[in-house]
Amino acid sequence: MYLDQNATSGHFCPFVFDEADGTDYRVVQLTAGQSFTTLQQALDTQLRDLQDPTEAAAVVLSPQATESAVLTAEVGDGTTLHGFRVNPEDLTGVSIAFSKLLRRWEQQTGSTEVCLRGVESLFPYHDTDLLYRFLNTILATLMGADADVHMHLNPAATDARAQNLFQSLFTRVERVDSSTEARETAESAESGDRDPDSGAKAADPSLAADLSAEPVTMSDAEIDAVLDNSSLGILAFDGESPYAIPMSFGYDTDRRDCYLQLGVFEGSEKLERLQESPTVSLVVMQYERPDRWRSVILTGELSKLSAAEVDSRDVISVFANAKLASVDVFSMDPADVEFAWYRLDPSTMSGRKSNDSF
Repeated sequence: MYLDQNATSGHFCPFVFDEADGTDYRVVQLTAGQSFTTLQQALDTQLRDLQDPTEAAAVVLSPQATESAVLTAEVGDGTTLHGFRVNPEDLTGVSIAFSKLLRRWEQQTGSTEVCLRGVESLFPYHDTDLLYRFLNTILATLMGADADVHMHLNPAATDARAQNLFQSLFTRVERVDSSTEARETAESAESGDRDPDSGAKAADPSLAADLSAEPVTMSDAEIDAVLDNSSLGILAFDGESPYAIPMSFGYDTDRRDCYLQLGVFEGSEKLERLQESPTVSLVVMQYERPDRWRSVILTGELSKLSAAEVDSRDVISVFANAKLASVDVFSMDPADVEFAWYRLDPSTMSGRKSNDSF
């Protein structure tokens, strides 16, 4: 991750070209505040002095986007540029854009270089913990498809807790000189009190802790407590290519079942995945800092509940304390969306926590 005071930019990040392996590669940029045409023109100029990628894509976060739009253009010497225009309120739309690209490129050789820029534009719409889970899922999805991913973050746009959360997702944190975009290590030459692998001051208590301690396996009671006190997780669907979305849930500690309300419609990714396989995984994280965290993973099958089952299981009451997942939004007429209750019957439940848990 790069700590960059100019984390938003009107051009493609030069690092995606620097880190490309060979001539067969693809570049992707998540960005905000730029029009697709502006990015197209800037990339066309950049490619005059660079080896053209085989394909390029831009996921543009725009508050003016009332519905997700897909655009295409040509840049450089015949490189196709794919554009996805997504409202920053719609994290599902961002996930879908990346999933579409991975599906398109899953049979292609060469490297895929991804830059996540403009993440700050998501802050007004979503709380920090949800964004942490979302970015964790995006990174796992992209890296699971062998993509190389880095992110730019303006430290002035976040508080210390949010910055530490996002930094924990990366193995290396560096500072970037916004005027030249030259890489610098996070270690301060003046004070010498920074760790280049952490990007945070050594005085931070999370850095004083022993991060090398092995995680601890959680008991069933601890797993139940995490699920009972949480209401947001990442729901990952089965399939050849990764697809995961943030999702609200309610947990019945007596039955040890999870209840979720899904909105599906003809042609929706969720519906297609469930028709192929009902197997899903739900990942729930509680994170305070790098040395204080808990993680629970449930794997099982989703089954649709009838109205009678919803009543007999008192699903509404179980779900009552859940936060509404603002990422599950739709640009289409709600009349065309079917909202239904589903039960996740876990076949396996596992939990791990930091040695110094909270």
